[in-house]
Amino acid sequence: MIARHVPMRSLGKSDFAGLVRYISDKQDKTERLGAVQVTNCEADTLPAVIAEVLATQHQNTRAESDKTFHLLIGFPPGENPDAS
Repeated sequence: MIARHVPMRSLGKSDFAGLVRYISDKQDKTERLGAVQVTNCEADTLPAVIAEVLATQHQNTRAESDKTFHLLIGFPPGENPDAS
């Protein structure tokens, strides 16, 4: 397993909704995304999660850093961890 933080190119262009749409889009690839798991949200669908996270980020007026943290986790071919 390899995990790395993917920094946003510009703080002004951080876009949580765009990131979720990009990550969850299959892009005509057979093994792009195995599972999506959201924690610490009341919502249970991706559009509702996006709305909840954006509302929470909007309430955070003190943070000067990027409010979206993108962590990429990759597995070598043949390694298929459980979704749970």
